[in-house]
Amino acid sequence: MRKALVCLAVALVVLAVGALAVDTGFAINAERSFARSLPNVADGENGVPHLPYEPEVTISGFPAIPHILDGHYPAIGITARAVDLSPTVTFADGTQTRHPRSCAPDDPCHADVRARLTDVRVSMKGRSLTRPFSQWAGLKVAKAHTSTTLDSVAVGRLLGIRDLTVSTPAPRGTAGGGGPQDGLLSRTSGIVLTGTVQTSSPDERDVKVSVTVDLAARGTALRITATGFYDGPEEHSTADLTPDEAKRVLGRFSATIGGIPMAWGATATSARSSGSDLMIEGTPDPEYVRSPSLFLSQAGDVFFMYTDALPR
Repeated sequence: MRKALVCLAVALVVLAVGALAVDTGFAINAERSFARSLPNVADGENGVPHLPYEPEVTISGFPAIPHILDGHYPAIGITARAVDLSPTVTFADGTQTRHPRSCAPDDPCHADVRARLTDVRVSMKGRSLTRPFSQWAGLKVAKAHTSTTLDSVAVGRLLGIRDLTVSTPAPRGTAGGGGPQDGLLSRTSGIVLTGTVQTSSPDERDVKVSVTVDLAARGTALRITATGFYDGPEEHSTADLTPDEAKRVLGRFSATIGGIPMAWGATATSARSSGSDLMIEGTPDPEYVRSPSLFLSQAGDVFFMYTDALPR
């Protein structure tokens, strides 16, 4: 009797492990299916950036198979890395650089585009257990949030400051800064940018300084405003500058970076630092998140989506 019970228990464990493995396989396939439904490396025409790498997709909901069959997912997270940037940079003095030379077509600047969709329903049209998503799948989304991240290298190239670094210091009177121990990985003001810039003529010279900046979002643009030179306890660089030189140097750290791609044409509503990166965030119109093919399109673009393809 004991032997039979042991065999039964082993059989049940094997079946459970097998079922888990099958469900996991379908879950991975669903994530790959959604990733492949987004614009691929062959796209990028008509001003729409292309995705050089397959996006990372995470779909929540366990077990996965019932969600796939039902076409209803609690949440879908998407991360598209190294999306090409073709921005316009306007500096504080009014000078404008379109497609900065440091972001040439053969060596473009990059950003990471992320999105999180909540309570997602997929239309029945063209959907199957093995292919739960297609590029023109009808999606109905309750909520959506998106962000675009520029690392310090990209920001430096856009501003023409090759050695730029970004840090988030703690407020005065707080030991340390910018680390998990301080709970300060993100700020909208008082972010420190350090880099080497050139002073004004006739006595042009290279100086390395640290300045504090405030961040703001304007449409699909990131506005960086230098507020002064940093002299706090964190590691920083200083230089002796005349008032005219100081004004020019601060101006080199103040700019509006426009044309930053956001998922599903979202309008940026906030900007902040994130570790050593800068980020803009926004909420796309759920009505626009109807098709994966529009992932990097601008809101207002004409798109082809029949209402009868949308889930009810």
